[in-house]
Amino acid sequence: MKGSEKMSFSNFFYDDIALSDFNNGKYVIGYFSTNDHLEEGKQNINQVSLFNGREQPFVYINYEDTLSFTITVIKNPCVTDRYAFTIEEMEELKRWLCRPAPHRFKIDAPDYVNIFWEGTFEIEEEVIGAQRGGLTLTFKSTRPYALQDDVIYSGGTEANEEILINDVSTEIGYIYPTIVVTCLTGGNLSIYNDFDQRTTIVNNCSADETITFSKYLQISTTDSSHAISNDFNYQFLRIGNNYVTTENIITFSLPCEYTITYNPIRKVLPI
Repeated sequence: MKGSEKMSFSNFFYDDIALSDFNNGKYVIGYFSTNDHLEEGKQNINQVSLFNGREQPFVYINYEDTLSFTITVIKNPCVTDRYAFTIEEMEELKRWLCRPAPHRFKIDAPDYVNIFWEGTFEIEEEVIGAQRGGLTLTFKSTRPYALQDDVIYSGGTEANEEILINDVSTEIGYIYPTIVVTCLTGGNLSIYNDFDQRTTIVNNCSADETITFSKYLQISTTDSSHAISNDFNYQFLRIGNNYVTTENIITFSLPCEYTITYNPIRKVLPI
């Protein structure tokens, strides 16, 4: 997409608040602006040279940067004939968009209803003559790609009963979900994923104990007497896919109630 091309949407949400909620709907997306094209975070492909450079297999591939894009906000000429912003209007938008913690950015369009990017904005004021004519917003994402809204699997399971999860991510690889498990009986809990043949183990669980495995690789328990850090093997469950299959067959060794939540990766660009 070339610079100065009009975007296909006129409204957006940030932290579940819409641009159209401000100033009686007088703001609208202006024009899209990039240096030359929009792309996801670039991949860094690391290779090793063999046989005097005649073969250079991949060692690993990682992302070297995250997604960023730029939009402008102007007064909607269909709603008002006063294009200039007051200082108070500028400050209100900056307070909303320029926060140190990242929040979800969503496009107000049918094709993007369950897709979001997470990050924050850098803002520049656009001056026309001696008037503030709009804002240029540069979104800085925490990731190289978009994510999908929470996908949740929950229910009750008997010991060693199979649970099927299909990973709908469009990026091949794996994601750590957040898992909340309430053991219905005491014992040693193991959670096995047939996809990558990894087993999460927590020993010495008690009946009605609730254990949380967070997507940030942290573990906690509601049983204050359980020294869980000593009983955990630190193998966090992953949800994954490859080009052949998206199926993850999960089994819990104890009867329990569970909630598994994750955000699939969506390789979608905001155009």
